[in-house]
Order: sequence, then structure tokens, then C-alpha cells
Amino acid sequence: MEKGGVQSLDRAFTLLELLCKSPGGMAIHQITELTGLHKSTVHRMLTAMAERGYVRKMGDGVYRAGMRICELSDYVQQNLDVVELAREPMERLSRRTGETVHLVEWDGNEVVYIYKVESIHGAIRMVSRIGMRRPMYCTGMGKAILAFQSDSKVVDYWKGTEHESYTAHTIVRQEAFLREIHEIRCQGYALDNEENELGVRCVAAAIPDWQGNVSHALSISAPISRMTDERINALVPELMEVRNEIASYLGADCKSITPETKY
Repeated sequence: MEKGGVQSLDRAFTLLELLCKSPGGMAIHQITELTGLHKSTVHRMLTAMAERGYVRKMGDGVYRAGMRICELSDYVQQNLDVVELAREPMERLSRRTGETVHLVEWDGNEVVYIYKVESIHGAIRMVSRIGMRRPMYCTGMGKAILAFQSDSKVVDYWKGTEHESYTAHTIVRQEAFLREIHEIRCQGYALDNEENELGVRCVAAAIPDWQGNVSHALSISAPISRMTDERINALVPELMEVRNEIASYLGADCKSITPETKY
């Protein structure tokens, strides 16, 4: 009974996924051809799912995914706690690299630090703290998020923001900034080369959700003495692995959602 129950559940999910991916819906004979299931089995499962609102039977005999799916999706999104989802992967990343790991959220023209795992070295503490706000143009995480936006939105952001030189390395010219965004789209991650805090470099990646939208980003930060170009190259795979893990909790497939494909 247990095996049969699991098999029935697996078949029901197969049917539901087929219908969700079919914009025009599917007739029973189409489903049986694709799945190899018996017509009576398909009909029985569709009838049960229709009674609960997961599928709809149209007048022409075609079945479509029902609005119950959208309703449950809204509940899932409303209950997502990004910090809770990211906490363990971030702590693991910090332990593995020995460096400080940040998580930010996009808010207006700024990013807000919402979680931070301190470096094990501890000798040099960064000025960042949970709740701190920073302009997007001078942080790796802010630039990573902007790289997922359209060209027009990036330009609108730039024109609507006052540009202060936090260090001698802060980018304050539009042309240079747009070149930076283009480079981020090509390589898939962003750098902060002492643009926000003197003596500190970071490598950052945006975190897309299931729709490909981006409102969070992750970074690894360290003093320039430890953050050479060679070290950054070595850290990128570790950063992207954890970014992909967090994004998967948000329903994203980072193999198909990149800054280049999104914007």
C-alpha cells in the first residue's frame, strides 16, 4: 500500500507539472501519450485534482492548471525568510573561506545589510553592520543587483542618485559605471575594489528568485592584503556555489538565469 501510494503521488505530480508547463492545456489523450499512463488512471487523477482546484476542465475537454497553484505560491512567497534560508549557507561559506560574508536587500536606491558573518581572523573589523545602508553604485552587492536590471533602469538609477566619493576608488562617472555593469553581466559577479571602504575588497553575486527577479545579493569581503586577484579567482566558485544554493531555496535555476539573459 505504501509503495502504491507513493507511486500514485508521483504520477499526480507528473500530471500537474505537465499542465503547469502547457499554456494551452492538454487533453487526456495527449497526457496518456506523453506519460504512458492508462486513460482511466489519468482521468481519475485529474478528477481528484479538479475537485481541489489544482486543475480545471474546460468546455472542450482540455485540462489546465488551476488557480489553487497560484494561491499556494503566494503563501510560499509571503512566508519566505531570506535571512533564515541564507544563514547556514553563509556561515558555511565563511568557515570555508575564513572571510566575512554579507547579505543585503535592495531598498530604493540603496542596499541594506540584513545579515553578516564575521571573519574568523577578527583582527580587522569592517564598518559594515546589520541595518547599515549604502548606495548601490559603490558596493559590489549593489552593482551585482543592478546588473540584473535593464539598461534604461540602470541609467535611471544613476541619474537619480547623488554620487559621493567614499574613497579615491569610488566610481563617480556614468560611462565608467556603465562599463562596470556590462563587465558584471559578462562575468556573472561583481567586485568592490575599495570603492566603499578603503583597504577592503569584495566579490559579490546577485541572488535571483523563481521569476528571475533580484532583490538580494551575497558577498565575500576581506582586507586587500588577503584579497588579491588570484584569491578572488579562487573564491568565485565558492561564492557562486552558495549563491546558487540560496537561490534554489527561492525557486531559481541559476543555470538559466544570469545577468546577461535577464536584462
